[in-house]
Amino acid sequence: MPTVLLVHALTGSAQAGGPGGWWEPLIGPGRALDPEVYRIVCLNNLGSCYGSSGPGVEGFPTDPKVELTSLDISRAQLLALDKLGIDQVHLTTGGSLGGMVALALAALAPARFQRILPLATSVAASAWVVGWNHVARQILRLDPGYPHNVGRGLEIARQLAILTYRAEPGLDARQPRPSGIVSGGTSYPVQSYLEHQGAKLRSRFAAQAYEMQLAAMDHHDLLQPLPGEKVSAISRVRASTLVVDIDSDQLFSPAQTEVLAKQLKQAGARVERSTISSIHGHDAFLMEWSSLAPILERALQLQASQS
Repeated sequence: MPTVLLVHALTGSAQAGGPGGWWEPLIGPGRALDPEVYRIVCLNNLGSCYGSSGPGVEGFPTDPKVELTSLDISRAQLLALDKLGIDQVHLTTGGSLGGMVALALAALAPARFQRILPLATSVAASAWVVGWNHVARQILRLDPGYPHNVGRGLEIARQLAILTYRAEPGLDARQPRPSGIVSGGTSYPVQSYLEHQGAKLRSRFAAQAYEMQLAAMDHHDLLQPLPGEKVSAISRVRASTLVVDIDSDQLFSPAQTEVLAKQLKQAGARVERSTISSIHGHDAFLMEWSSLAPILERALQLQASQS
């Protein structure tokens, strides 16, 4: 049975399908990812707080100078695939940080990954992405309880992040400005929404793990060579690739996607492109099910790389 590897984003988990799964509408009998047709694997990211090793786990590095990269997460996933006895992966996909890891996997083990579907991501983190992550990190570190008891700081960092994950038209559609508002402390729907999102993350995530995942995104740069090599990491990718952007994405623009596609083509990989049209911005890869399903089906049928 062909294997499909799903890689979750910044604060996600290995629960991709089933009730509450981050890609639940795409996974199941008769859906794009049918478990009767494909072996579906999703692993917790190294440095997160859902089961893989991370901050607070015995043996995990405590030196603050030791930071995670997308390559570190990928190497951990390769070890897990080894343990599971999975030598070949039919399709690897993920969005945002998950897309970075999918690309890194294909660079680390070119012969192992036949097809990749990187969504809303880039070949290297831009100054725009690193800048937003820097501000989020400073918010965490200003919390009086930092580093072991970060509550309100994590909530506000998440609120900031949510605004970068969404686009203005989508927020206006889902959190419309109420009519008849006058001064006097009345809250707007978007304010309540952001408070809810912040409290929800605080209840399920750890600030130190959040910092680790931000660092993995910041340090993502496949234009640099792997240790001991002279060519860029991205030039090692041989997997047939469907590169997907979101037209309203504020974090990973279509221009960045074009750079990624160009780098992959220069490496000799088969590359196709697709764009998700959405009012919701970056998070469309977790929301636009009617667009995502045919994209997944297309990626699953890509002509496999010969190398």
